[in-house]
Amino acid sequence: MHKKYFFHIFLLMALIGAFEISFAQHKNVINRTLDWSYKIVQGDSAHPHKKYFFPIPIVAYKPETRWIFGLSITQLFRAKNGDSLTRPSALRLNTSYSQNNQFSIRLMGDIFTYKNRLNITGQIQYTNFVENYWGVGINQPESSNEVYYFKMVKGNIKASYQIVPKFYAGMQYNFENMFDLTFKNAASSAMKNSGIAGTSSGGSLSSGAGFIIEYDDRDNVFFPTKGQDIELSNCLYNNIFGSQYNFSNITLDARKYIGLWKQNVLAIQGFVNINSGNIPFRMLGTLGSDSYMRGYYNGRFRDNCAMAFQTELRKTIWGPVSIVAFGGFGTVSPTASGLTSNIKPNYGAGLRIMAIPREKMNIRADYGMGIDGVNAFYLTMGEAF
Repeated sequence: MHKKYFFHIFLLMALIGAFEISFAQHKNVINRTLDWSYKIVQGDSAHPHKKYFFPIPIVAYKPETRWIFGLSITQLFRAKNGDSLTRPSALRLNTSYSQNNQFSIRLMGDIFTYKNRLNITGQIQYTNFVENYWGVGINQPESSNEVYYFKMVKGNIKASYQIVPKFYAGMQYNFENMFDLTFKNAASSAMKNSGIAGTSSGGSLSSGAGFIIEYDDRDNVFFPTKGQDIELSNCLYNNIFGSQYNFSNITLDARKYIGLWKQNVLAIQGFVNINSGNIPFRMLGTLGSDSYMRGYYNGRFRDNCAMAFQTELRKTIWGPVSIVAFGGFGTVSPTASGLTSNIKPNYGAGLRIMAIPREKMNIRADYGMGIDGVNAFYLTMGEAF
């Protein structure tokens, strides 16, 4: 009896030992494969690459577009080779094409000059696409949804100078020309007959300039583990800049990063967008994107003013693999005083795979959810905020 008991213990220990050896062997294979992959992307310590290049395929399906295919290409570089104090710069090109012959291309940049003296961000975009529209306000029902088609040329640039360490001030210019609007059900379109600026077939042209102030002491631009980034900006859209409509915008974006145990991080963001004047519908404050209020269609709710708050716990699981859990809330309102009511929640989880360890750049996959069963999946480079 005792011999049988000891035999079972011996057999169990042997199986556990064999499993551990097998896992260790597989882990070594995985580590070697990762090291080989990272060496291709970023080089090694003796011969590091001066620039990093990373492509990600885009695949999505929407009823209004059917299948969408595209490519997102990111390139990272520094203003001066071998300078670890200057923050890395990034360029990204996104292209997509749908089964319904819709097309979009967007070039984005975030450039830091030597010693971070100047930070230039911007984008330029051409779109021939389709979107959903539910109207204006936080209480628009799902049944109010309609589809419209449009073409758009959009661009913006921000240039800020480091006045003192960690404090930037500068200017911005925004341009958006939306034209050739058509409606899927033109005869019954509430959007077409709403009288809201920019909803006629001629679209809208918005052009404006303004100021930026920013305090940024994050320890890393791609994966901060401590510090904060607080940016306050305004933009005046006026006929003197060639704008079709006169209105103004004030935006506050405040982010805080708290290092927890090991390499885990708690990230917090508050966002407020306040507009006043004769505002085209595409320039209104909105809820929903791959950055905040994940899970909601971008523009599901829109109004003069918008507010969003979110937190995200980022936890390292093993080596290059991390997971996140996030949650938040937001709303839109015709006035800033109304941003404390009719709150909509969102929550979700995500997976992170380290793409460029030297710069702490991740591939991000998120699944977000909200009320009434809304949900969305996102796959891109970099953190949400």
